[in-house]
Amino acid sequence: MFNTLKLHFKHNKPLLIATLLSLLLHTLFLLESPLQLPNDIHDDHPFLKMRLVNLSPEITSIPIKQTTPKTRPDTQARQLDQVQADTIDPIPAAPVAEEVHSAPANEQVSEPTLTETVAPDNTAEVPVEVIPPPLPYQYVETEFDVYRNNDKSPAGKALITFSLDKNDNYAIKSSIEAKGLASIFFDTLQQKSEGSVTADGLRPNYYSYEYGNKKSQIANFAWSDGILVLHTAKGTKTENLAAGTQDLLSFMYQFMFKPPLESLSITMTNGKNLRTYTYSFEGEELIDTGFSRDLKTIHLIKTGSEEDKTEIWLAVDYKYLPIKIRKTEKDGSSIEQIVTNMFTRNSQ
Repeated sequence: MFNTLKLHFKHNKPLLIATLLSLLLHTLFLLESPLQLPNDIHDDHPFLKMRLVNLSPEITSIPIKQTTPKTRPDTQARQLDQVQADTIDPIPAAPVAEEVHSAPANEQVSEPTLTETVAPDNTAEVPVEVIPPPLPYQYVETEFDVYRNNDKSPAGKALITFSLDKNDNYAIKSSIEAKGLASIFFDTLQQKSEGSVTADGLRPNYYSYEYGNKKSQIANFAWSDGILVLHTAKGTKTENLAAGTQDLLSFMYQFMFKPPLESLSITMTNGKNLRTYTYSFEGEELIDTGFSRDLKTIHLIKTGSEEDKTEIWLAVDYKYLPIKIRKTEKDGSSIEQIVTNMFTRNSQ
């Protein structure tokens, strides 16, 4: 073997020189830094154990793990808020078109799909609650001052009473009496109306008009026969009795049962004649009276008559009771009644 090495270095002098130089350097290194082992094997500083291994790694293929990209926290929170906003409806206006379920925490939340919701058809007719009119007064007593031809001082007093019993039978009485010097020239005027209350309001059965001993007019309402019988000093006559016919007194208290402006055409008798009148709406007025200041009223005027004109003011806050009445005759003379006191009692 030595001969072989000798022959090898003989033909390769550079290799020989390099080998000798390497041996010389290693010798010098060992002489300057002698190798020492630790004196105490129980020293706290652990020593490194080393061994030679094959450093040529074996080339193998490593599989790449496929991962699902994570959603950003702010995007996920926004998506969850959107899902909650779509699923919470504090006042549902229509059936929910699609149910939305919250996704598990470890799953990606996808953007919810917006589905258009069609409101149900509400075109079906809804029954309207009919509010009945307020109950009429059971008893009304009204006092008036009576003026003639726009005089500043009253020429007389008037008293009208209305009463309604438990059987829905009514009675109205009116008395106008002159006072002072006027009493020498004018007699007392008495009127009376009696009848019943129906779904259409007052239905008179009897009416009388008595002016002292000079004039007497009476009307009898034969509803079953459809005939109105009129009695005067000149005799008796009959008229066809139309539905809703009133007399001079029942007409003024009919508005407590049927509000004004609902029907402004009315057939009425004074015990002598039977005529159909039309009332026009003149507007709303505030009237100062001895009973109350600034009474809100509805002003109506009867038209269509060549003989006279009748005006009436109805108190809005007192179930449309008459609080002012003016009658103008064909010759221009007038009589006006203005309320001074009123007493009312509601139905029990």
